[in-house]
Amino acid sequence: MVYYDVKVKYTLKEEMTDEKFKDEINSINSRCTRTRRWSDSKLFVCSFDNKRISGVLIFNPQKHSLSSAKREIKMLHLTKSVFESFEFSGACEEISVRTALSYVKEAFKNNSDIHCEHHISGYCNARYADDLDLKFDEIILPHSHTTYSDAVDEAHKLFADESLYNELERIYSPLNKHKFYGNPVHYKFTAVSRETAVNDIKLLAKALYSNQRLVSTRVTYITRTDYDSYESDLDELCDNSYGSLVAIECDPKVFDADCYANDFERMCELVTEVVEEKAFHTLFVIVVIGEGKKLADSIIQKLNKKDICFVELVEGCGDRTVAENYLKSLLKSHKVPCSKEDFVLPVKDSYTTADVYDAFSKIRKNSIKNSIYKAYKNVETIEVKAPKSVSNSYDKLQKMVGLTEIKAIIDQIISAQKVNKMRGDLGLDVSGLAKHMIFTGNPGSAKTTVARLLASILYDEHVTRRNKFVECGRQDLIGRYVGWTAKIVEEQFQKAKGGVLFIDEAYSLVEKDGLYGDEAINTIVQMMENYRDEVIVIFAGYPDKMKKFLDKNEGLRSRIAFHIDFPDYNGEELCDILKLMTEDKGYTLDEAATEKCKEIFDVACKNAEFGNGRFVRNVLEQAIIKQSSRIFSQYNSSEVDKNTISILSAADFDINAAETYKSPKVAIGF
Repeated sequence: MVYYDVKVKYTLKEEMTDEKFKDEINSINSRCTRTRRWSDSKLFVCSFDNKRISGVLIFNPQKHSLSSAKREIKMLHLTKSVFESFEFSGACEEISVRTALSYVKEAFKNNSDIHCEHHISGYCNARYADDLDLKFDEIILPHSHTTYSDAVDEAHKLFADESLYNELERIYSPLNKHKFYGNPVHYKFTAVSRETAVNDIKLLAKALYSNQRLVSTRVTYITRTDYDSYESDLDELCDNSYGSLVAIECDPKVFDADCYANDFERMCELVTEVVEEKAFHTLFVIVVIGEGKKLADSIIQKLNKKDICFVELVEGCGDRTVAENYLKSLLKSHKVPCSKEDFVLPVKDSYTTADVYDAFSKIRKNSIKNSIYKAYKNVETIEVKAPKSVSNSYDKLQKMVGLTEIKAIIDQIISAQKVNKMRGDLGLDVSGLAKHMIFTGNPGSAKTTVARLLASILYDEHVTRRNKFVECGRQDLIGRYVGWTAKIVEEQFQKAKGGVLFIDEAYSLVEKDGLYGDEAINTIVQMMENYRDEVIVIFAGYPDKMKKFLDKNEGLRSRIAFHIDFPDYNGEELCDILKLMTEDKGYTLDEAATEKCKEIFDVACKNAEFGNGRFVRNVLEQAIIKQSSRIFSQYNSSEVDKNTISILSAADFDINAAETYKSPKVAIGF
């Protein structure tokens, strides 16, 4: 589809009142929403006065040109409407998809027939624009004719490579017909920076449009190549780009040498399938930025087998004179003031576009201080040394007390995933590994803490593609009415996409009103299958209650790969936890305090559900308060040295928390 900002001059039939005319405007917009055949043209009215209508004209360039679309709209409204005359006035400007959507939303601002903004993107044949995970920019170039000499001059200013000059010569060749019949070739463009790629692609699009090789000047530049976020959206975007240019950037941050093969291959397959299907009517540019060559070459290799041809274009290079001229043009176009002393271009035998952009970036930064706010030219600035890096999540987990089983299982998951990647690199079958887990244990046994660390570790090791940890409970999964729960559950999976979904106290889903709980569990099972390779689900809760939870749904049990039990800590382990907590808070325990805490924890461990790590935290916090009171009463206003104020003594642990579990709980019987 193509989208135009249009103006219409009109006169009304004599019997038409203002109120009836407003109703007619709403009727025009409503009729557009009911038209499902995209062979028809549509006019959404955004605003109007007593002489002119402003709106968005949308039509399919496979069926219409701009002039034929305007004729169809004119005849429709003269024959089925209240207009005496209906004439398009002034130049119609092509607009982006997102601009068109904003105009159409404005058209329906006060129309009760439209209850959801997502409907509007559907009416404009652009649902993909609603997906926040699909990242793309749109550029609308002027509808003006660029001559061959103008194109060559612009290429010279852009520091273009010989490959682009050669392609311009082919585009403007008199051997070609000047009409859009399809795309004989597509392009691979290699550059160091996105800005270089965009500038050269804009010139390419202008040249092609001037020779009627494109029917639209809209350039769509996709900046995120993340297969799962837009498998259907990419297809719809390209389908909606008939006769225009779509650039797909191969992002090395998503697909580098360390990424596991399964995702890489799926991305290659997705782009290959979409380009193969749309290559006739949509012009594609596969953009290689930095280290994205591996992904681009894999895609193009697959497409070559489908007889889809690519021409290679690269960013330019040249001598110092050409580089200086390009640098000056960048400074001028970006309106960057520059003194002679700031105009620095490193001495080299030859320069690439990236070299010029590096120099431009430094000059732009310095110009703010040296040419605009000159009082700061010689100001002394501070330098702060980088702090020592904290331990990563894996190290933090290893330092935690106990948890031998969970540490071993994490190592197993990481090892299995790395072997899976090796298999893919060797061309062997790669199948997704089930990674869902269940954590069982009493309160304070570190289930949530470990789950958070685990999410970070799995991301660091490329097992998951996002460092995402979504924590939820019953209240986040159950809807108020029948039918709401399934949607809410899927929303939680969407939030956790690419990471970990942690469902705490999962047993509560079956403890209360069964209808909504059953719906939640059934939906969770379905989502675990649908998002098998995208979301790792961790269920957590008390051991006995979680058994009942698993018994509720056999499909749930079969999808859980790891069952990890978090045992209660013993007295010695609780002491070790206390030492770690005191170190984190900048305190130390004297020998007597350590012995006293050991006695407190040994007694506490004999009681059911004593709180584990939470109990240790309560003991420490109360001891710190007790120590503060002691220090203040002993030293009053006199100075206290660092050693004294950092030590917790045995007396500081004469606290309420220590009295809680002095004797084991005894069951009452008869």
